[in-house]
Amino acid sequence: MGSVAGYTEWRTKAAAAPERAEADEWRAKPESSVYDAKLLRQHTEELTRARDAGNALELVPLLREALYRHLGELADPRLYSQTPLGTKHLVESFYEEALACIEYLADPDQTGLSLEFTLAGFRRAAHIFGRSALLLSGGATLGFFHLGVVKALSEQGLLPNVLSGASMGALIACGTGVRTDEELDELFADPRVIRTDALKPLPPKRAASDRAVYDHARLEEVVAHNCGDYTFEEAHARTGRTVSISVSPTRERQKPRVLCHYTTPNVLMNSAAVASASIPGAFPGAMLHQRDPSGERIPYMSTERWIDGSLKGDLPMRRLSRLHNVNHFIVSQVNPHVAPVRRVTGKRGIVPVVSGVILSSVRAQVTHQLELARDFTKRTPLYSTFDVVHSLADQPYGGDIDIHPRLRPTALLRAMSNISHDELLKHIREGERATWPLLARIRDQTCVSRALDAAIRRLSSDRGAMRSASYPQPSK
Repeated sequence: MGSVAGYTEWRTKAAAAPERAEADEWRAKPESSVYDAKLLRQHTEELTRARDAGNALELVPLLREALYRHLGELADPRLYSQTPLGTKHLVESFYEEALACIEYLADPDQTGLSLEFTLAGFRRAAHIFGRSALLLSGGATLGFFHLGVVKALSEQGLLPNVLSGASMGALIACGTGVRTDEELDELFADPRVIRTDALKPLPPKRAASDRAVYDHARLEEVVAHNCGDYTFEEAHARTGRTVSISVSPTRERQKPRVLCHYTTPNVLMNSAAVASASIPGAFPGAMLHQRDPSGERIPYMSTERWIDGSLKGDLPMRRLSRLHNVNHFIVSQVNPHVAPVRRVTGKRGIVPVVSGVILSSVRAQVTHQLELARDFTKRTPLYSTFDVVHSLADQPYGGDIDIHPRLRPTALLRAMSNISHDELLKHIREGERATWPLLARIRDQTCVSRALDAAIRRLSSDRGAMRSASYPQPSK
């Protein structure tokens, strides 16, 4: 399906594939080893009866129990392994009924419950069930693939509000996080406005003095063009998106950071993205900047310098869970030392399983040896090197849903080169095509959290309107 123009055409061709009949038969059969089909049908019918009867107080615990009982097992990737068009019809019916129940409960006029009680209940439910995040890995210019992932998700209304990026992923997360949905549509309608010339080689003498290959000022210029000039707090207020950017310290006793509107509200996002993209050897360590109360750009932690966020936190899942209540991770992974391995081990069949066991064993051994080397070299100049390499080997590189490119040797050779706009369009299209087969799974596994968030926004808006209406109006 490499020649299709968009998701609609891709889905039409997938529906016409020769194996469609077998897949339809599998989808129509409710039984599965992954879940209890009888119990799932029973819970779906109970929800329907309570909703049709208009019994909100009975429906709330029924819905809570059903979601608790089934959401974990329904996230099993085997339920989406037969066809990219969707999963079992019974599973889809359960999701549809759960969403109908949320829609019903979010309308106090129908339920008879107070708006304040309803809003508090939805906020509690959203906190309990968590939310999804899109994590964008490092990978130098291979990371333009992330743009296609963002485009595919955005066009289907599936782009999570929580975004995280490291290194090149930070540049894409930053550029996405400062734009509204309408502005993203405009960007993808004409991607030629995106600058791709951030890599400007330094003259030999300057490179030797800076201990870097590329011009840091050019990187700042390009990032400012692509990402604007917003603080984390300003961008969040403008778009509603929560962007987290990983940065690694240059000083041994400093810890890696995840910057966001909670932790560093006044830090400028473009400076955070530049720091996260400052690959050691390619760029010097970068200083973070913030906006002071008068609007001036000033240093943030002026004595510290920061480098490539993927060295210590390519996918900072623990910190995202703590900061933003994230428990479902969609990962776009393009790191050349990771993506090919994840692509092989993520497939079905005996060969991927055996490969996964072997690679996991090798990784465990390498990580252990690096840990020993790091411990033995403490208080020596080699410690920082082994610490970084150990971090690269030991950190997680996958999530609940992983999206990978097909890394070709020619692309790897150009990973540290500026790309043309034709190459940019190819990267975007490749990201889209890698995402399309996963959209049905992403839609199902994020539908509950998206519905809860939508209900909270609507109820909060209604409460604000009621409060405004209750204020006495000034006399004319």
